[in-house]
Amino acid sequence: MPASSASPGRVATSPLPAWCGLLVGVVALAWLSLFAARHALPSLPPVLNLELTFPPGEPGRVEPIVCTGMWGEGDLLLVHYLTPNTAEIRYDHWGHGGPASAPFALEPGTSRSLHVALPAFTTFAKPSSGARAPLVVSLDRRELLGGDVPYHGRQPQQIFFGENPFGGSAERVFRGTIRRPQGNLVRGGPESYFTAAEKLPAWLRTQPWQFAGAVLASLVLAFGVSRWMRWRLARPPTARRSLPSTAPQPIIARTSAEARNRIRAWGWFGACALLATFGYGWLITFGSFKFVYPEIFGSFYDYQALSFLHGRLDVPNQAIGGEAFEAHGKLYGYFGPTPALLRLPFAYFDLWFGGLSRGFMLLYFVASLLAAHLLLRDATRLARHGTLERAAEPSRFAIAALVASVGWGSTLFFLGSRSLIFHEAILAGIAFALGSAWCSLRHLRTPAPRWWIGALIGGVLSLHCRPPTGLFALTLLGCVVVALAGRDWLRARSVGNPPYGTLWRHAAVGLLCVAGQLSLNGLAYLKFGTFDPAPLKISRPYVNPQRLAHIDGKSFHLVNVPFNVDTYVLRPNFRVEPHFPWIYLGSNRPRRDFPRAKIDLPDHTLAMPYAMPSLFALATLGSMLAAIRRPGTRLSLALLWIAVLPMTLALFAAIATAQRYTGDFCPFLIGAAAFGLAGIEELVRPWRGIARGAITLLTLASIAVTVAITVHYQGDYLWGVPEEARARYQAWRQRVDAFFGLQLPPAKPSAPMQTGGDR
Repeated sequence: MPASSASPGRVATSPLPAWCGLLVGVVALAWLSLFAARHALPSLPPVLNLELTFPPGEPGRVEPIVCTGMWGEGDLLLVHYLTPNTAEIRYDHWGHGGPASAPFALEPGTSRSLHVALPAFTTFAKPSSGARAPLVVSLDRRELLGGDVPYHGRQPQQIFFGENPFGGSAERVFRGTIRRPQGNLVRGGPESYFTAAEKLPAWLRTQPWQFAGAVLASLVLAFGVSRWMRWRLARPPTARRSLPSTAPQPIIARTSAEARNRIRAWGWFGACALLATFGYGWLITFGSFKFVYPEIFGSFYDYQALSFLHGRLDVPNQAIGGEAFEAHGKLYGYFGPTPALLRLPFAYFDLWFGGLSRGFMLLYFVASLLAAHLLLRDATRLARHGTLERAAEPSRFAIAALVASVGWGSTLFFLGSRSLIFHEAILAGIAFALGSAWCSLRHLRTPAPRWWIGALIGGVLSLHCRPPTGLFALTLLGCVVVALAGRDWLRARSVGNPPYGTLWRHAAVGLLCVAGQLSLNGLAYLKFGTFDPAPLKISRPYVNPQRLAHIDGKSFHLVNVPFNVDTYVLRPNFRVEPHFPWIYLGSNRPRRDFPRAKIDLPDHTLAMPYAMPSLFALATLGSMLAAIRRPGTRLSLALLWIAVLPMTLALFAAIATAQRYTGDFCPFLIGAAAFGLAGIEELVRPWRGIARGAITLLTLASIAVTVAITVHYQGDYLWGVPEEARARYQAWRQRVDAFFGLQLPPAKPSAPMQTGGDR
């Protein structure tokens, strides 16, 4: 029999695909099981037996041995070095201190047995006020501490060995080593205490449904690999196809050139975005690049996701604390549910509770850069050809300028100063609003259900992250629908056949936009019993009647418009000093007086023309130039400017101002700036070169201002920043000033960041 005729039979009966699929499935099951079991937490015993090796003492230094809880509600077991060879053990109940032991000899480098029983080891709920429980600490069978002490509760993940993640009265790390008697090193969270042999049975016992899911996923993967290999082996070799000699060469050449331009443009964007993402990742993690980390006041969305899984909207006190709204005897957050919905898979599989804020903010940042690039691509096509049907890629200069302005020189970068819930809400709202805006403008030019559905979903998700950004996105979609309805009506009237069916479809989309906006009020009614999304009278930050009376119990007042216009658009609220970072938020000049304004939280804010000069100039002057010179951009720009008006009025009437609130304007600024850049790139020489030079200077100014106010805000002003990050910032200041022959002035006490009533 010829070899060619025998080959298919051998392939069909070969056991290789089945064995390969089985091997892949077993490996996948083992990997998934070990990965999930890594986060399984068996119950800690009430008493821990540890082996410590102390380092040489540094007099006055305080280091963590065991820390439980979180910032503001933590208990710390510490070692305080008195001399190079003596120390004492301290128990620190956050904000109240605690007992200290008698001095003992350190014996650096020698393994010592430590016997510890902390109340927080077995307390997973907030204890009653004044509750006390026994504390026992013994070193080498000698009791150093004992007696009843006050304590905080903790979540299962909130215990740390040899590390102090939330500041307080100790250094960040213990310089010695901590081990269990079995020999494994214990460092970090509770997962470091248990061995794999302890975690895997606990995972199988407590999470059998996760194991079932891993088995199902492995079976699907094994079946898919087996079928793919059978198909691949059975596929006969084919000769490489060649293009017919009669193929239209000019079309092929043009298509090939378009593909090369597209690859070059996306490659350039990828390089610029990667650089910006690296800087953002460094900023938000304080240089550690740890994106899974228990953040201070960053676990609300995790608690909200758990509540959703249990069919509730309320959250426990430790989730929201002083920012809570109290209604019907329950506590609620005024933050929207979108980020919590994205955490549902992590909450369901019990992964990284309270440690997801940094990672999600990085994803929102990358998504914003991607949406900005997509807007720039479409704006380039409209500016060059007046339609989206013909391909055109933005220039390298336009890509670099937009990515730098958005990623380094806008409020998006400023929000990376801390992954607090306030910052995550705004950044998530920006990302979803930009995606919605891109879909809306696509629907304007190439109407299709996928575009208005994408715009509607993005707008609603943005609304339930940050209401102002969602309002802009849904208003833009509504404006697009009205424009399309008007265009169809005029076209149909010219032929005497009104398109009632088409108009009804446009009207339905418009009604869905209204319903999406009203969903904010509907959710408020389910939580608070009122349609007001933020009823201040039940808010903990407004328990003071005088504070509530000052603003008449309302979040918006038209008399605030002059004050907020001055804040967001006019006032150069910055100062230049000879010390690093040279540009500081807050002017030395007194501001204009607005006696009628009802402002509750006037936090330091730099007006947008000074904080984001490149985006602001491109969105205003650049978009005007594009509208005048490139007719294809006029309708899109007009709708962008109309859509931003309701959101702008709301922010100008609000009772609070802050630098992070300028992020609410970013979706509009980025969208309009993309069209401004596209219009400038279509100028003829030498005007294009002059415009590029001006944009370059404005972009560099944006980066300088944003980076300066961000690093100073993070290192000297914002609460909850780790002490080593503050110390590193001060060291930078000293080194840079010393390089220029200057001496850093004594540090002034910074006012705490105001967060109450952050809407």
